[in-house]
Amino acid sequence: MIQEHGGNIYGQSSSIIDFSANINPLGMPAKVKKAVMESIEKSDIYPDPECVSLRKSISDYEEVPYKKIVCGNGAADLIYRIVSALKPKEALITAPAFGEYRKALSEYGCKISEYLLYEDNDFIVDSKIVSCINDRTDIVFLCNPNNPTGRLIPCDVLEMIAKRCIETGTILVSDECFIGFTGKEETHSLKKFFNDNCIILKAFTKLFACAGLRAGYAVFGNSDLAEKVRGTGQYWSVSVPAQAVGIAAFQCDDFVKKTIEYICSERKYLEEQLTECGIRFFSSEANYILIKSFAGLDDMLLNSGIMIRNCGNYRGLSNVFYRIAVRTHSENLRLIETIKKIL
Repeated sequence: MIQEHGGNIYGQSSSIIDFSANINPLGMPAKVKKAVMESIEKSDIYPDPECVSLRKSISDYEEVPYKKIVCGNGAADLIYRIVSALKPKEALITAPAFGEYRKALSEYGCKISEYLLYEDNDFIVDSKIVSCINDRTDIVFLCNPNNPTGRLIPCDVLEMIAKRCIETGTILVSDECFIGFTGKEETHSLKKFFNDNCIILKAFTKLFACAGLRAGYAVFGNSDLAEKVRGTGQYWSVSVPAQAVGIAAFQCDDFVKKTIEYICSERKYLEEQLTECGIRFFSSEANYILIKSFAGLDDMLLNSGIMIRNCGNYRGLSNVFYRIAVRTHSENLRLIETIKKIL
């Protein structure tokens, strides 16, 4: 069963365990939930189209000027708004990677080149990608850590890409929606090599378990570029509850630390168990793992009440690749027990 994205549980049994969406297994933190509930009382008025309070909170957290921040209806919304504002003619993306980069670029008639990531190289983005960026490349989309492989881009490679994009006048977009799970944001974020041509995408969706509320933001190296993107898309793109989510999320440092520890522990458990099962997996630093098994594993698991993400529609992969989220220990245990029964 191949779906465009994970998390499509509608039409499934209410008892289904969803390993297809990479949401924090610890759930929404109490401070965020409280903020959302309180915001309902203010939802009879239009949300602030400029997201002033939220952008100020982001500015303090990211330590970047307020004018260089744009908020959106999740990171996916911002991908389309960036493409809409810049209207690139030629783009470079990696494959496999999140499908919305290609979809957004295609809708605007952009010529797309792919830098293929190979299984025998563990799907790592290596330095050879730099030679694929030239004066005709208007924009580069990277996913760091990559979805669905969970691999972080090596720091030296990221630095080379950032420098090359300045040389060629190319906009570099780094999607870092999952970097909060890695515990390596300070060392592996594009922010370390930030310049005027850089854009970092982030979302509250995954880390703070609020996928249904849709809240994300972009940090720009250039305030003029940020203003250009801010002028695209719908006027009230971020709802009152979504803005409340973002503001409250920056008060949850302990929750984030707890999440990182939990994910690392449970991911290690899953990797050990997958090894015992004889299932190949690819080392991940995110809250999900890419595995390689046999066609039909997803349907067999679904019959047992477990949904995983078939990666057959990722360019560069096939229907023997699957992505599984790191969930609670009891859920991870059930996944492994079910896989063992199937095998």
